[in-house]
Amino acid sequence: MTKDASADASADVSDGTSADVFDDASEDWERWHERRVETVSGSYGPLALTGTHWLEGYPDGRLPDIPGLWTDQEDGVLLTAAPEDGLSLDGKPFTGEVRLDADPGSAADARVGLGERRFVVLVREGIWGVRDFDPASEARAAFKGVEATPYDPRWSVPGHFTPYGESRTVHVENADGVARGLGLGGILAFTLDGEDLTLQVSVESDGSLWAVFADTTSG
Repeated sequence: MTKDASADASADVSDGTSADVFDDASEDWERWHERRVETVSGSYGPLALTGTHWLEGYPDGRLPDIPGLWTDQEDGVLLTAAPEDGLSLDGKPFTGEVRLDADPGSAADARVGLGERRFVVLVREGIWGVRDFDPASEARAAFKGVEATPYDPRWSVPGHFTPYGESRTVHVENADGVARGLGLGGILAFTLDGEDLTLQVSVESDGSLWAVFADTTSG
């Protein structure tokens, strides 16, 4: 019952348990931040992405700094490779033609590569493209870490989620400048410093919630 929970919370404050809770939460945040840094700086993480090329913009099939011919086949991509292109397919040297579907996994598992580089085939709104991931990218080499403010329990507050009666979609501009639909599952309401606030959130397959928001500190 809520009454019992409140009594327990009061007891925690008096016996020092609140300090333990703060330490646990702070350690959880540190581990999350470390994972975030590892993800960003990974060999095939966001910093390794050197370009996204949409095939409709290259009717001759020649992509910038990517060997081979990459042709849009509506339901896939046709890759034509010559021996001098040096491409690999599924980890083996490749010459000839192959039809490619969108890569379902991480960039590290992309079927086509050139040395340590990986070329990820993707499709968005029926438009096919290729992303170039290079572990030796300048951005990855220059990476010095992700700036973040220290953990502050002030920002850890209870909230109430109210699902929408039906799914809703808003258009959000992506990193490539194209606005795409983002499904929203409901509203998360909470109070911070005496002010009632809400966020429209998406619902993940595991039931967790996430929101896209920013302020002037995020650039």
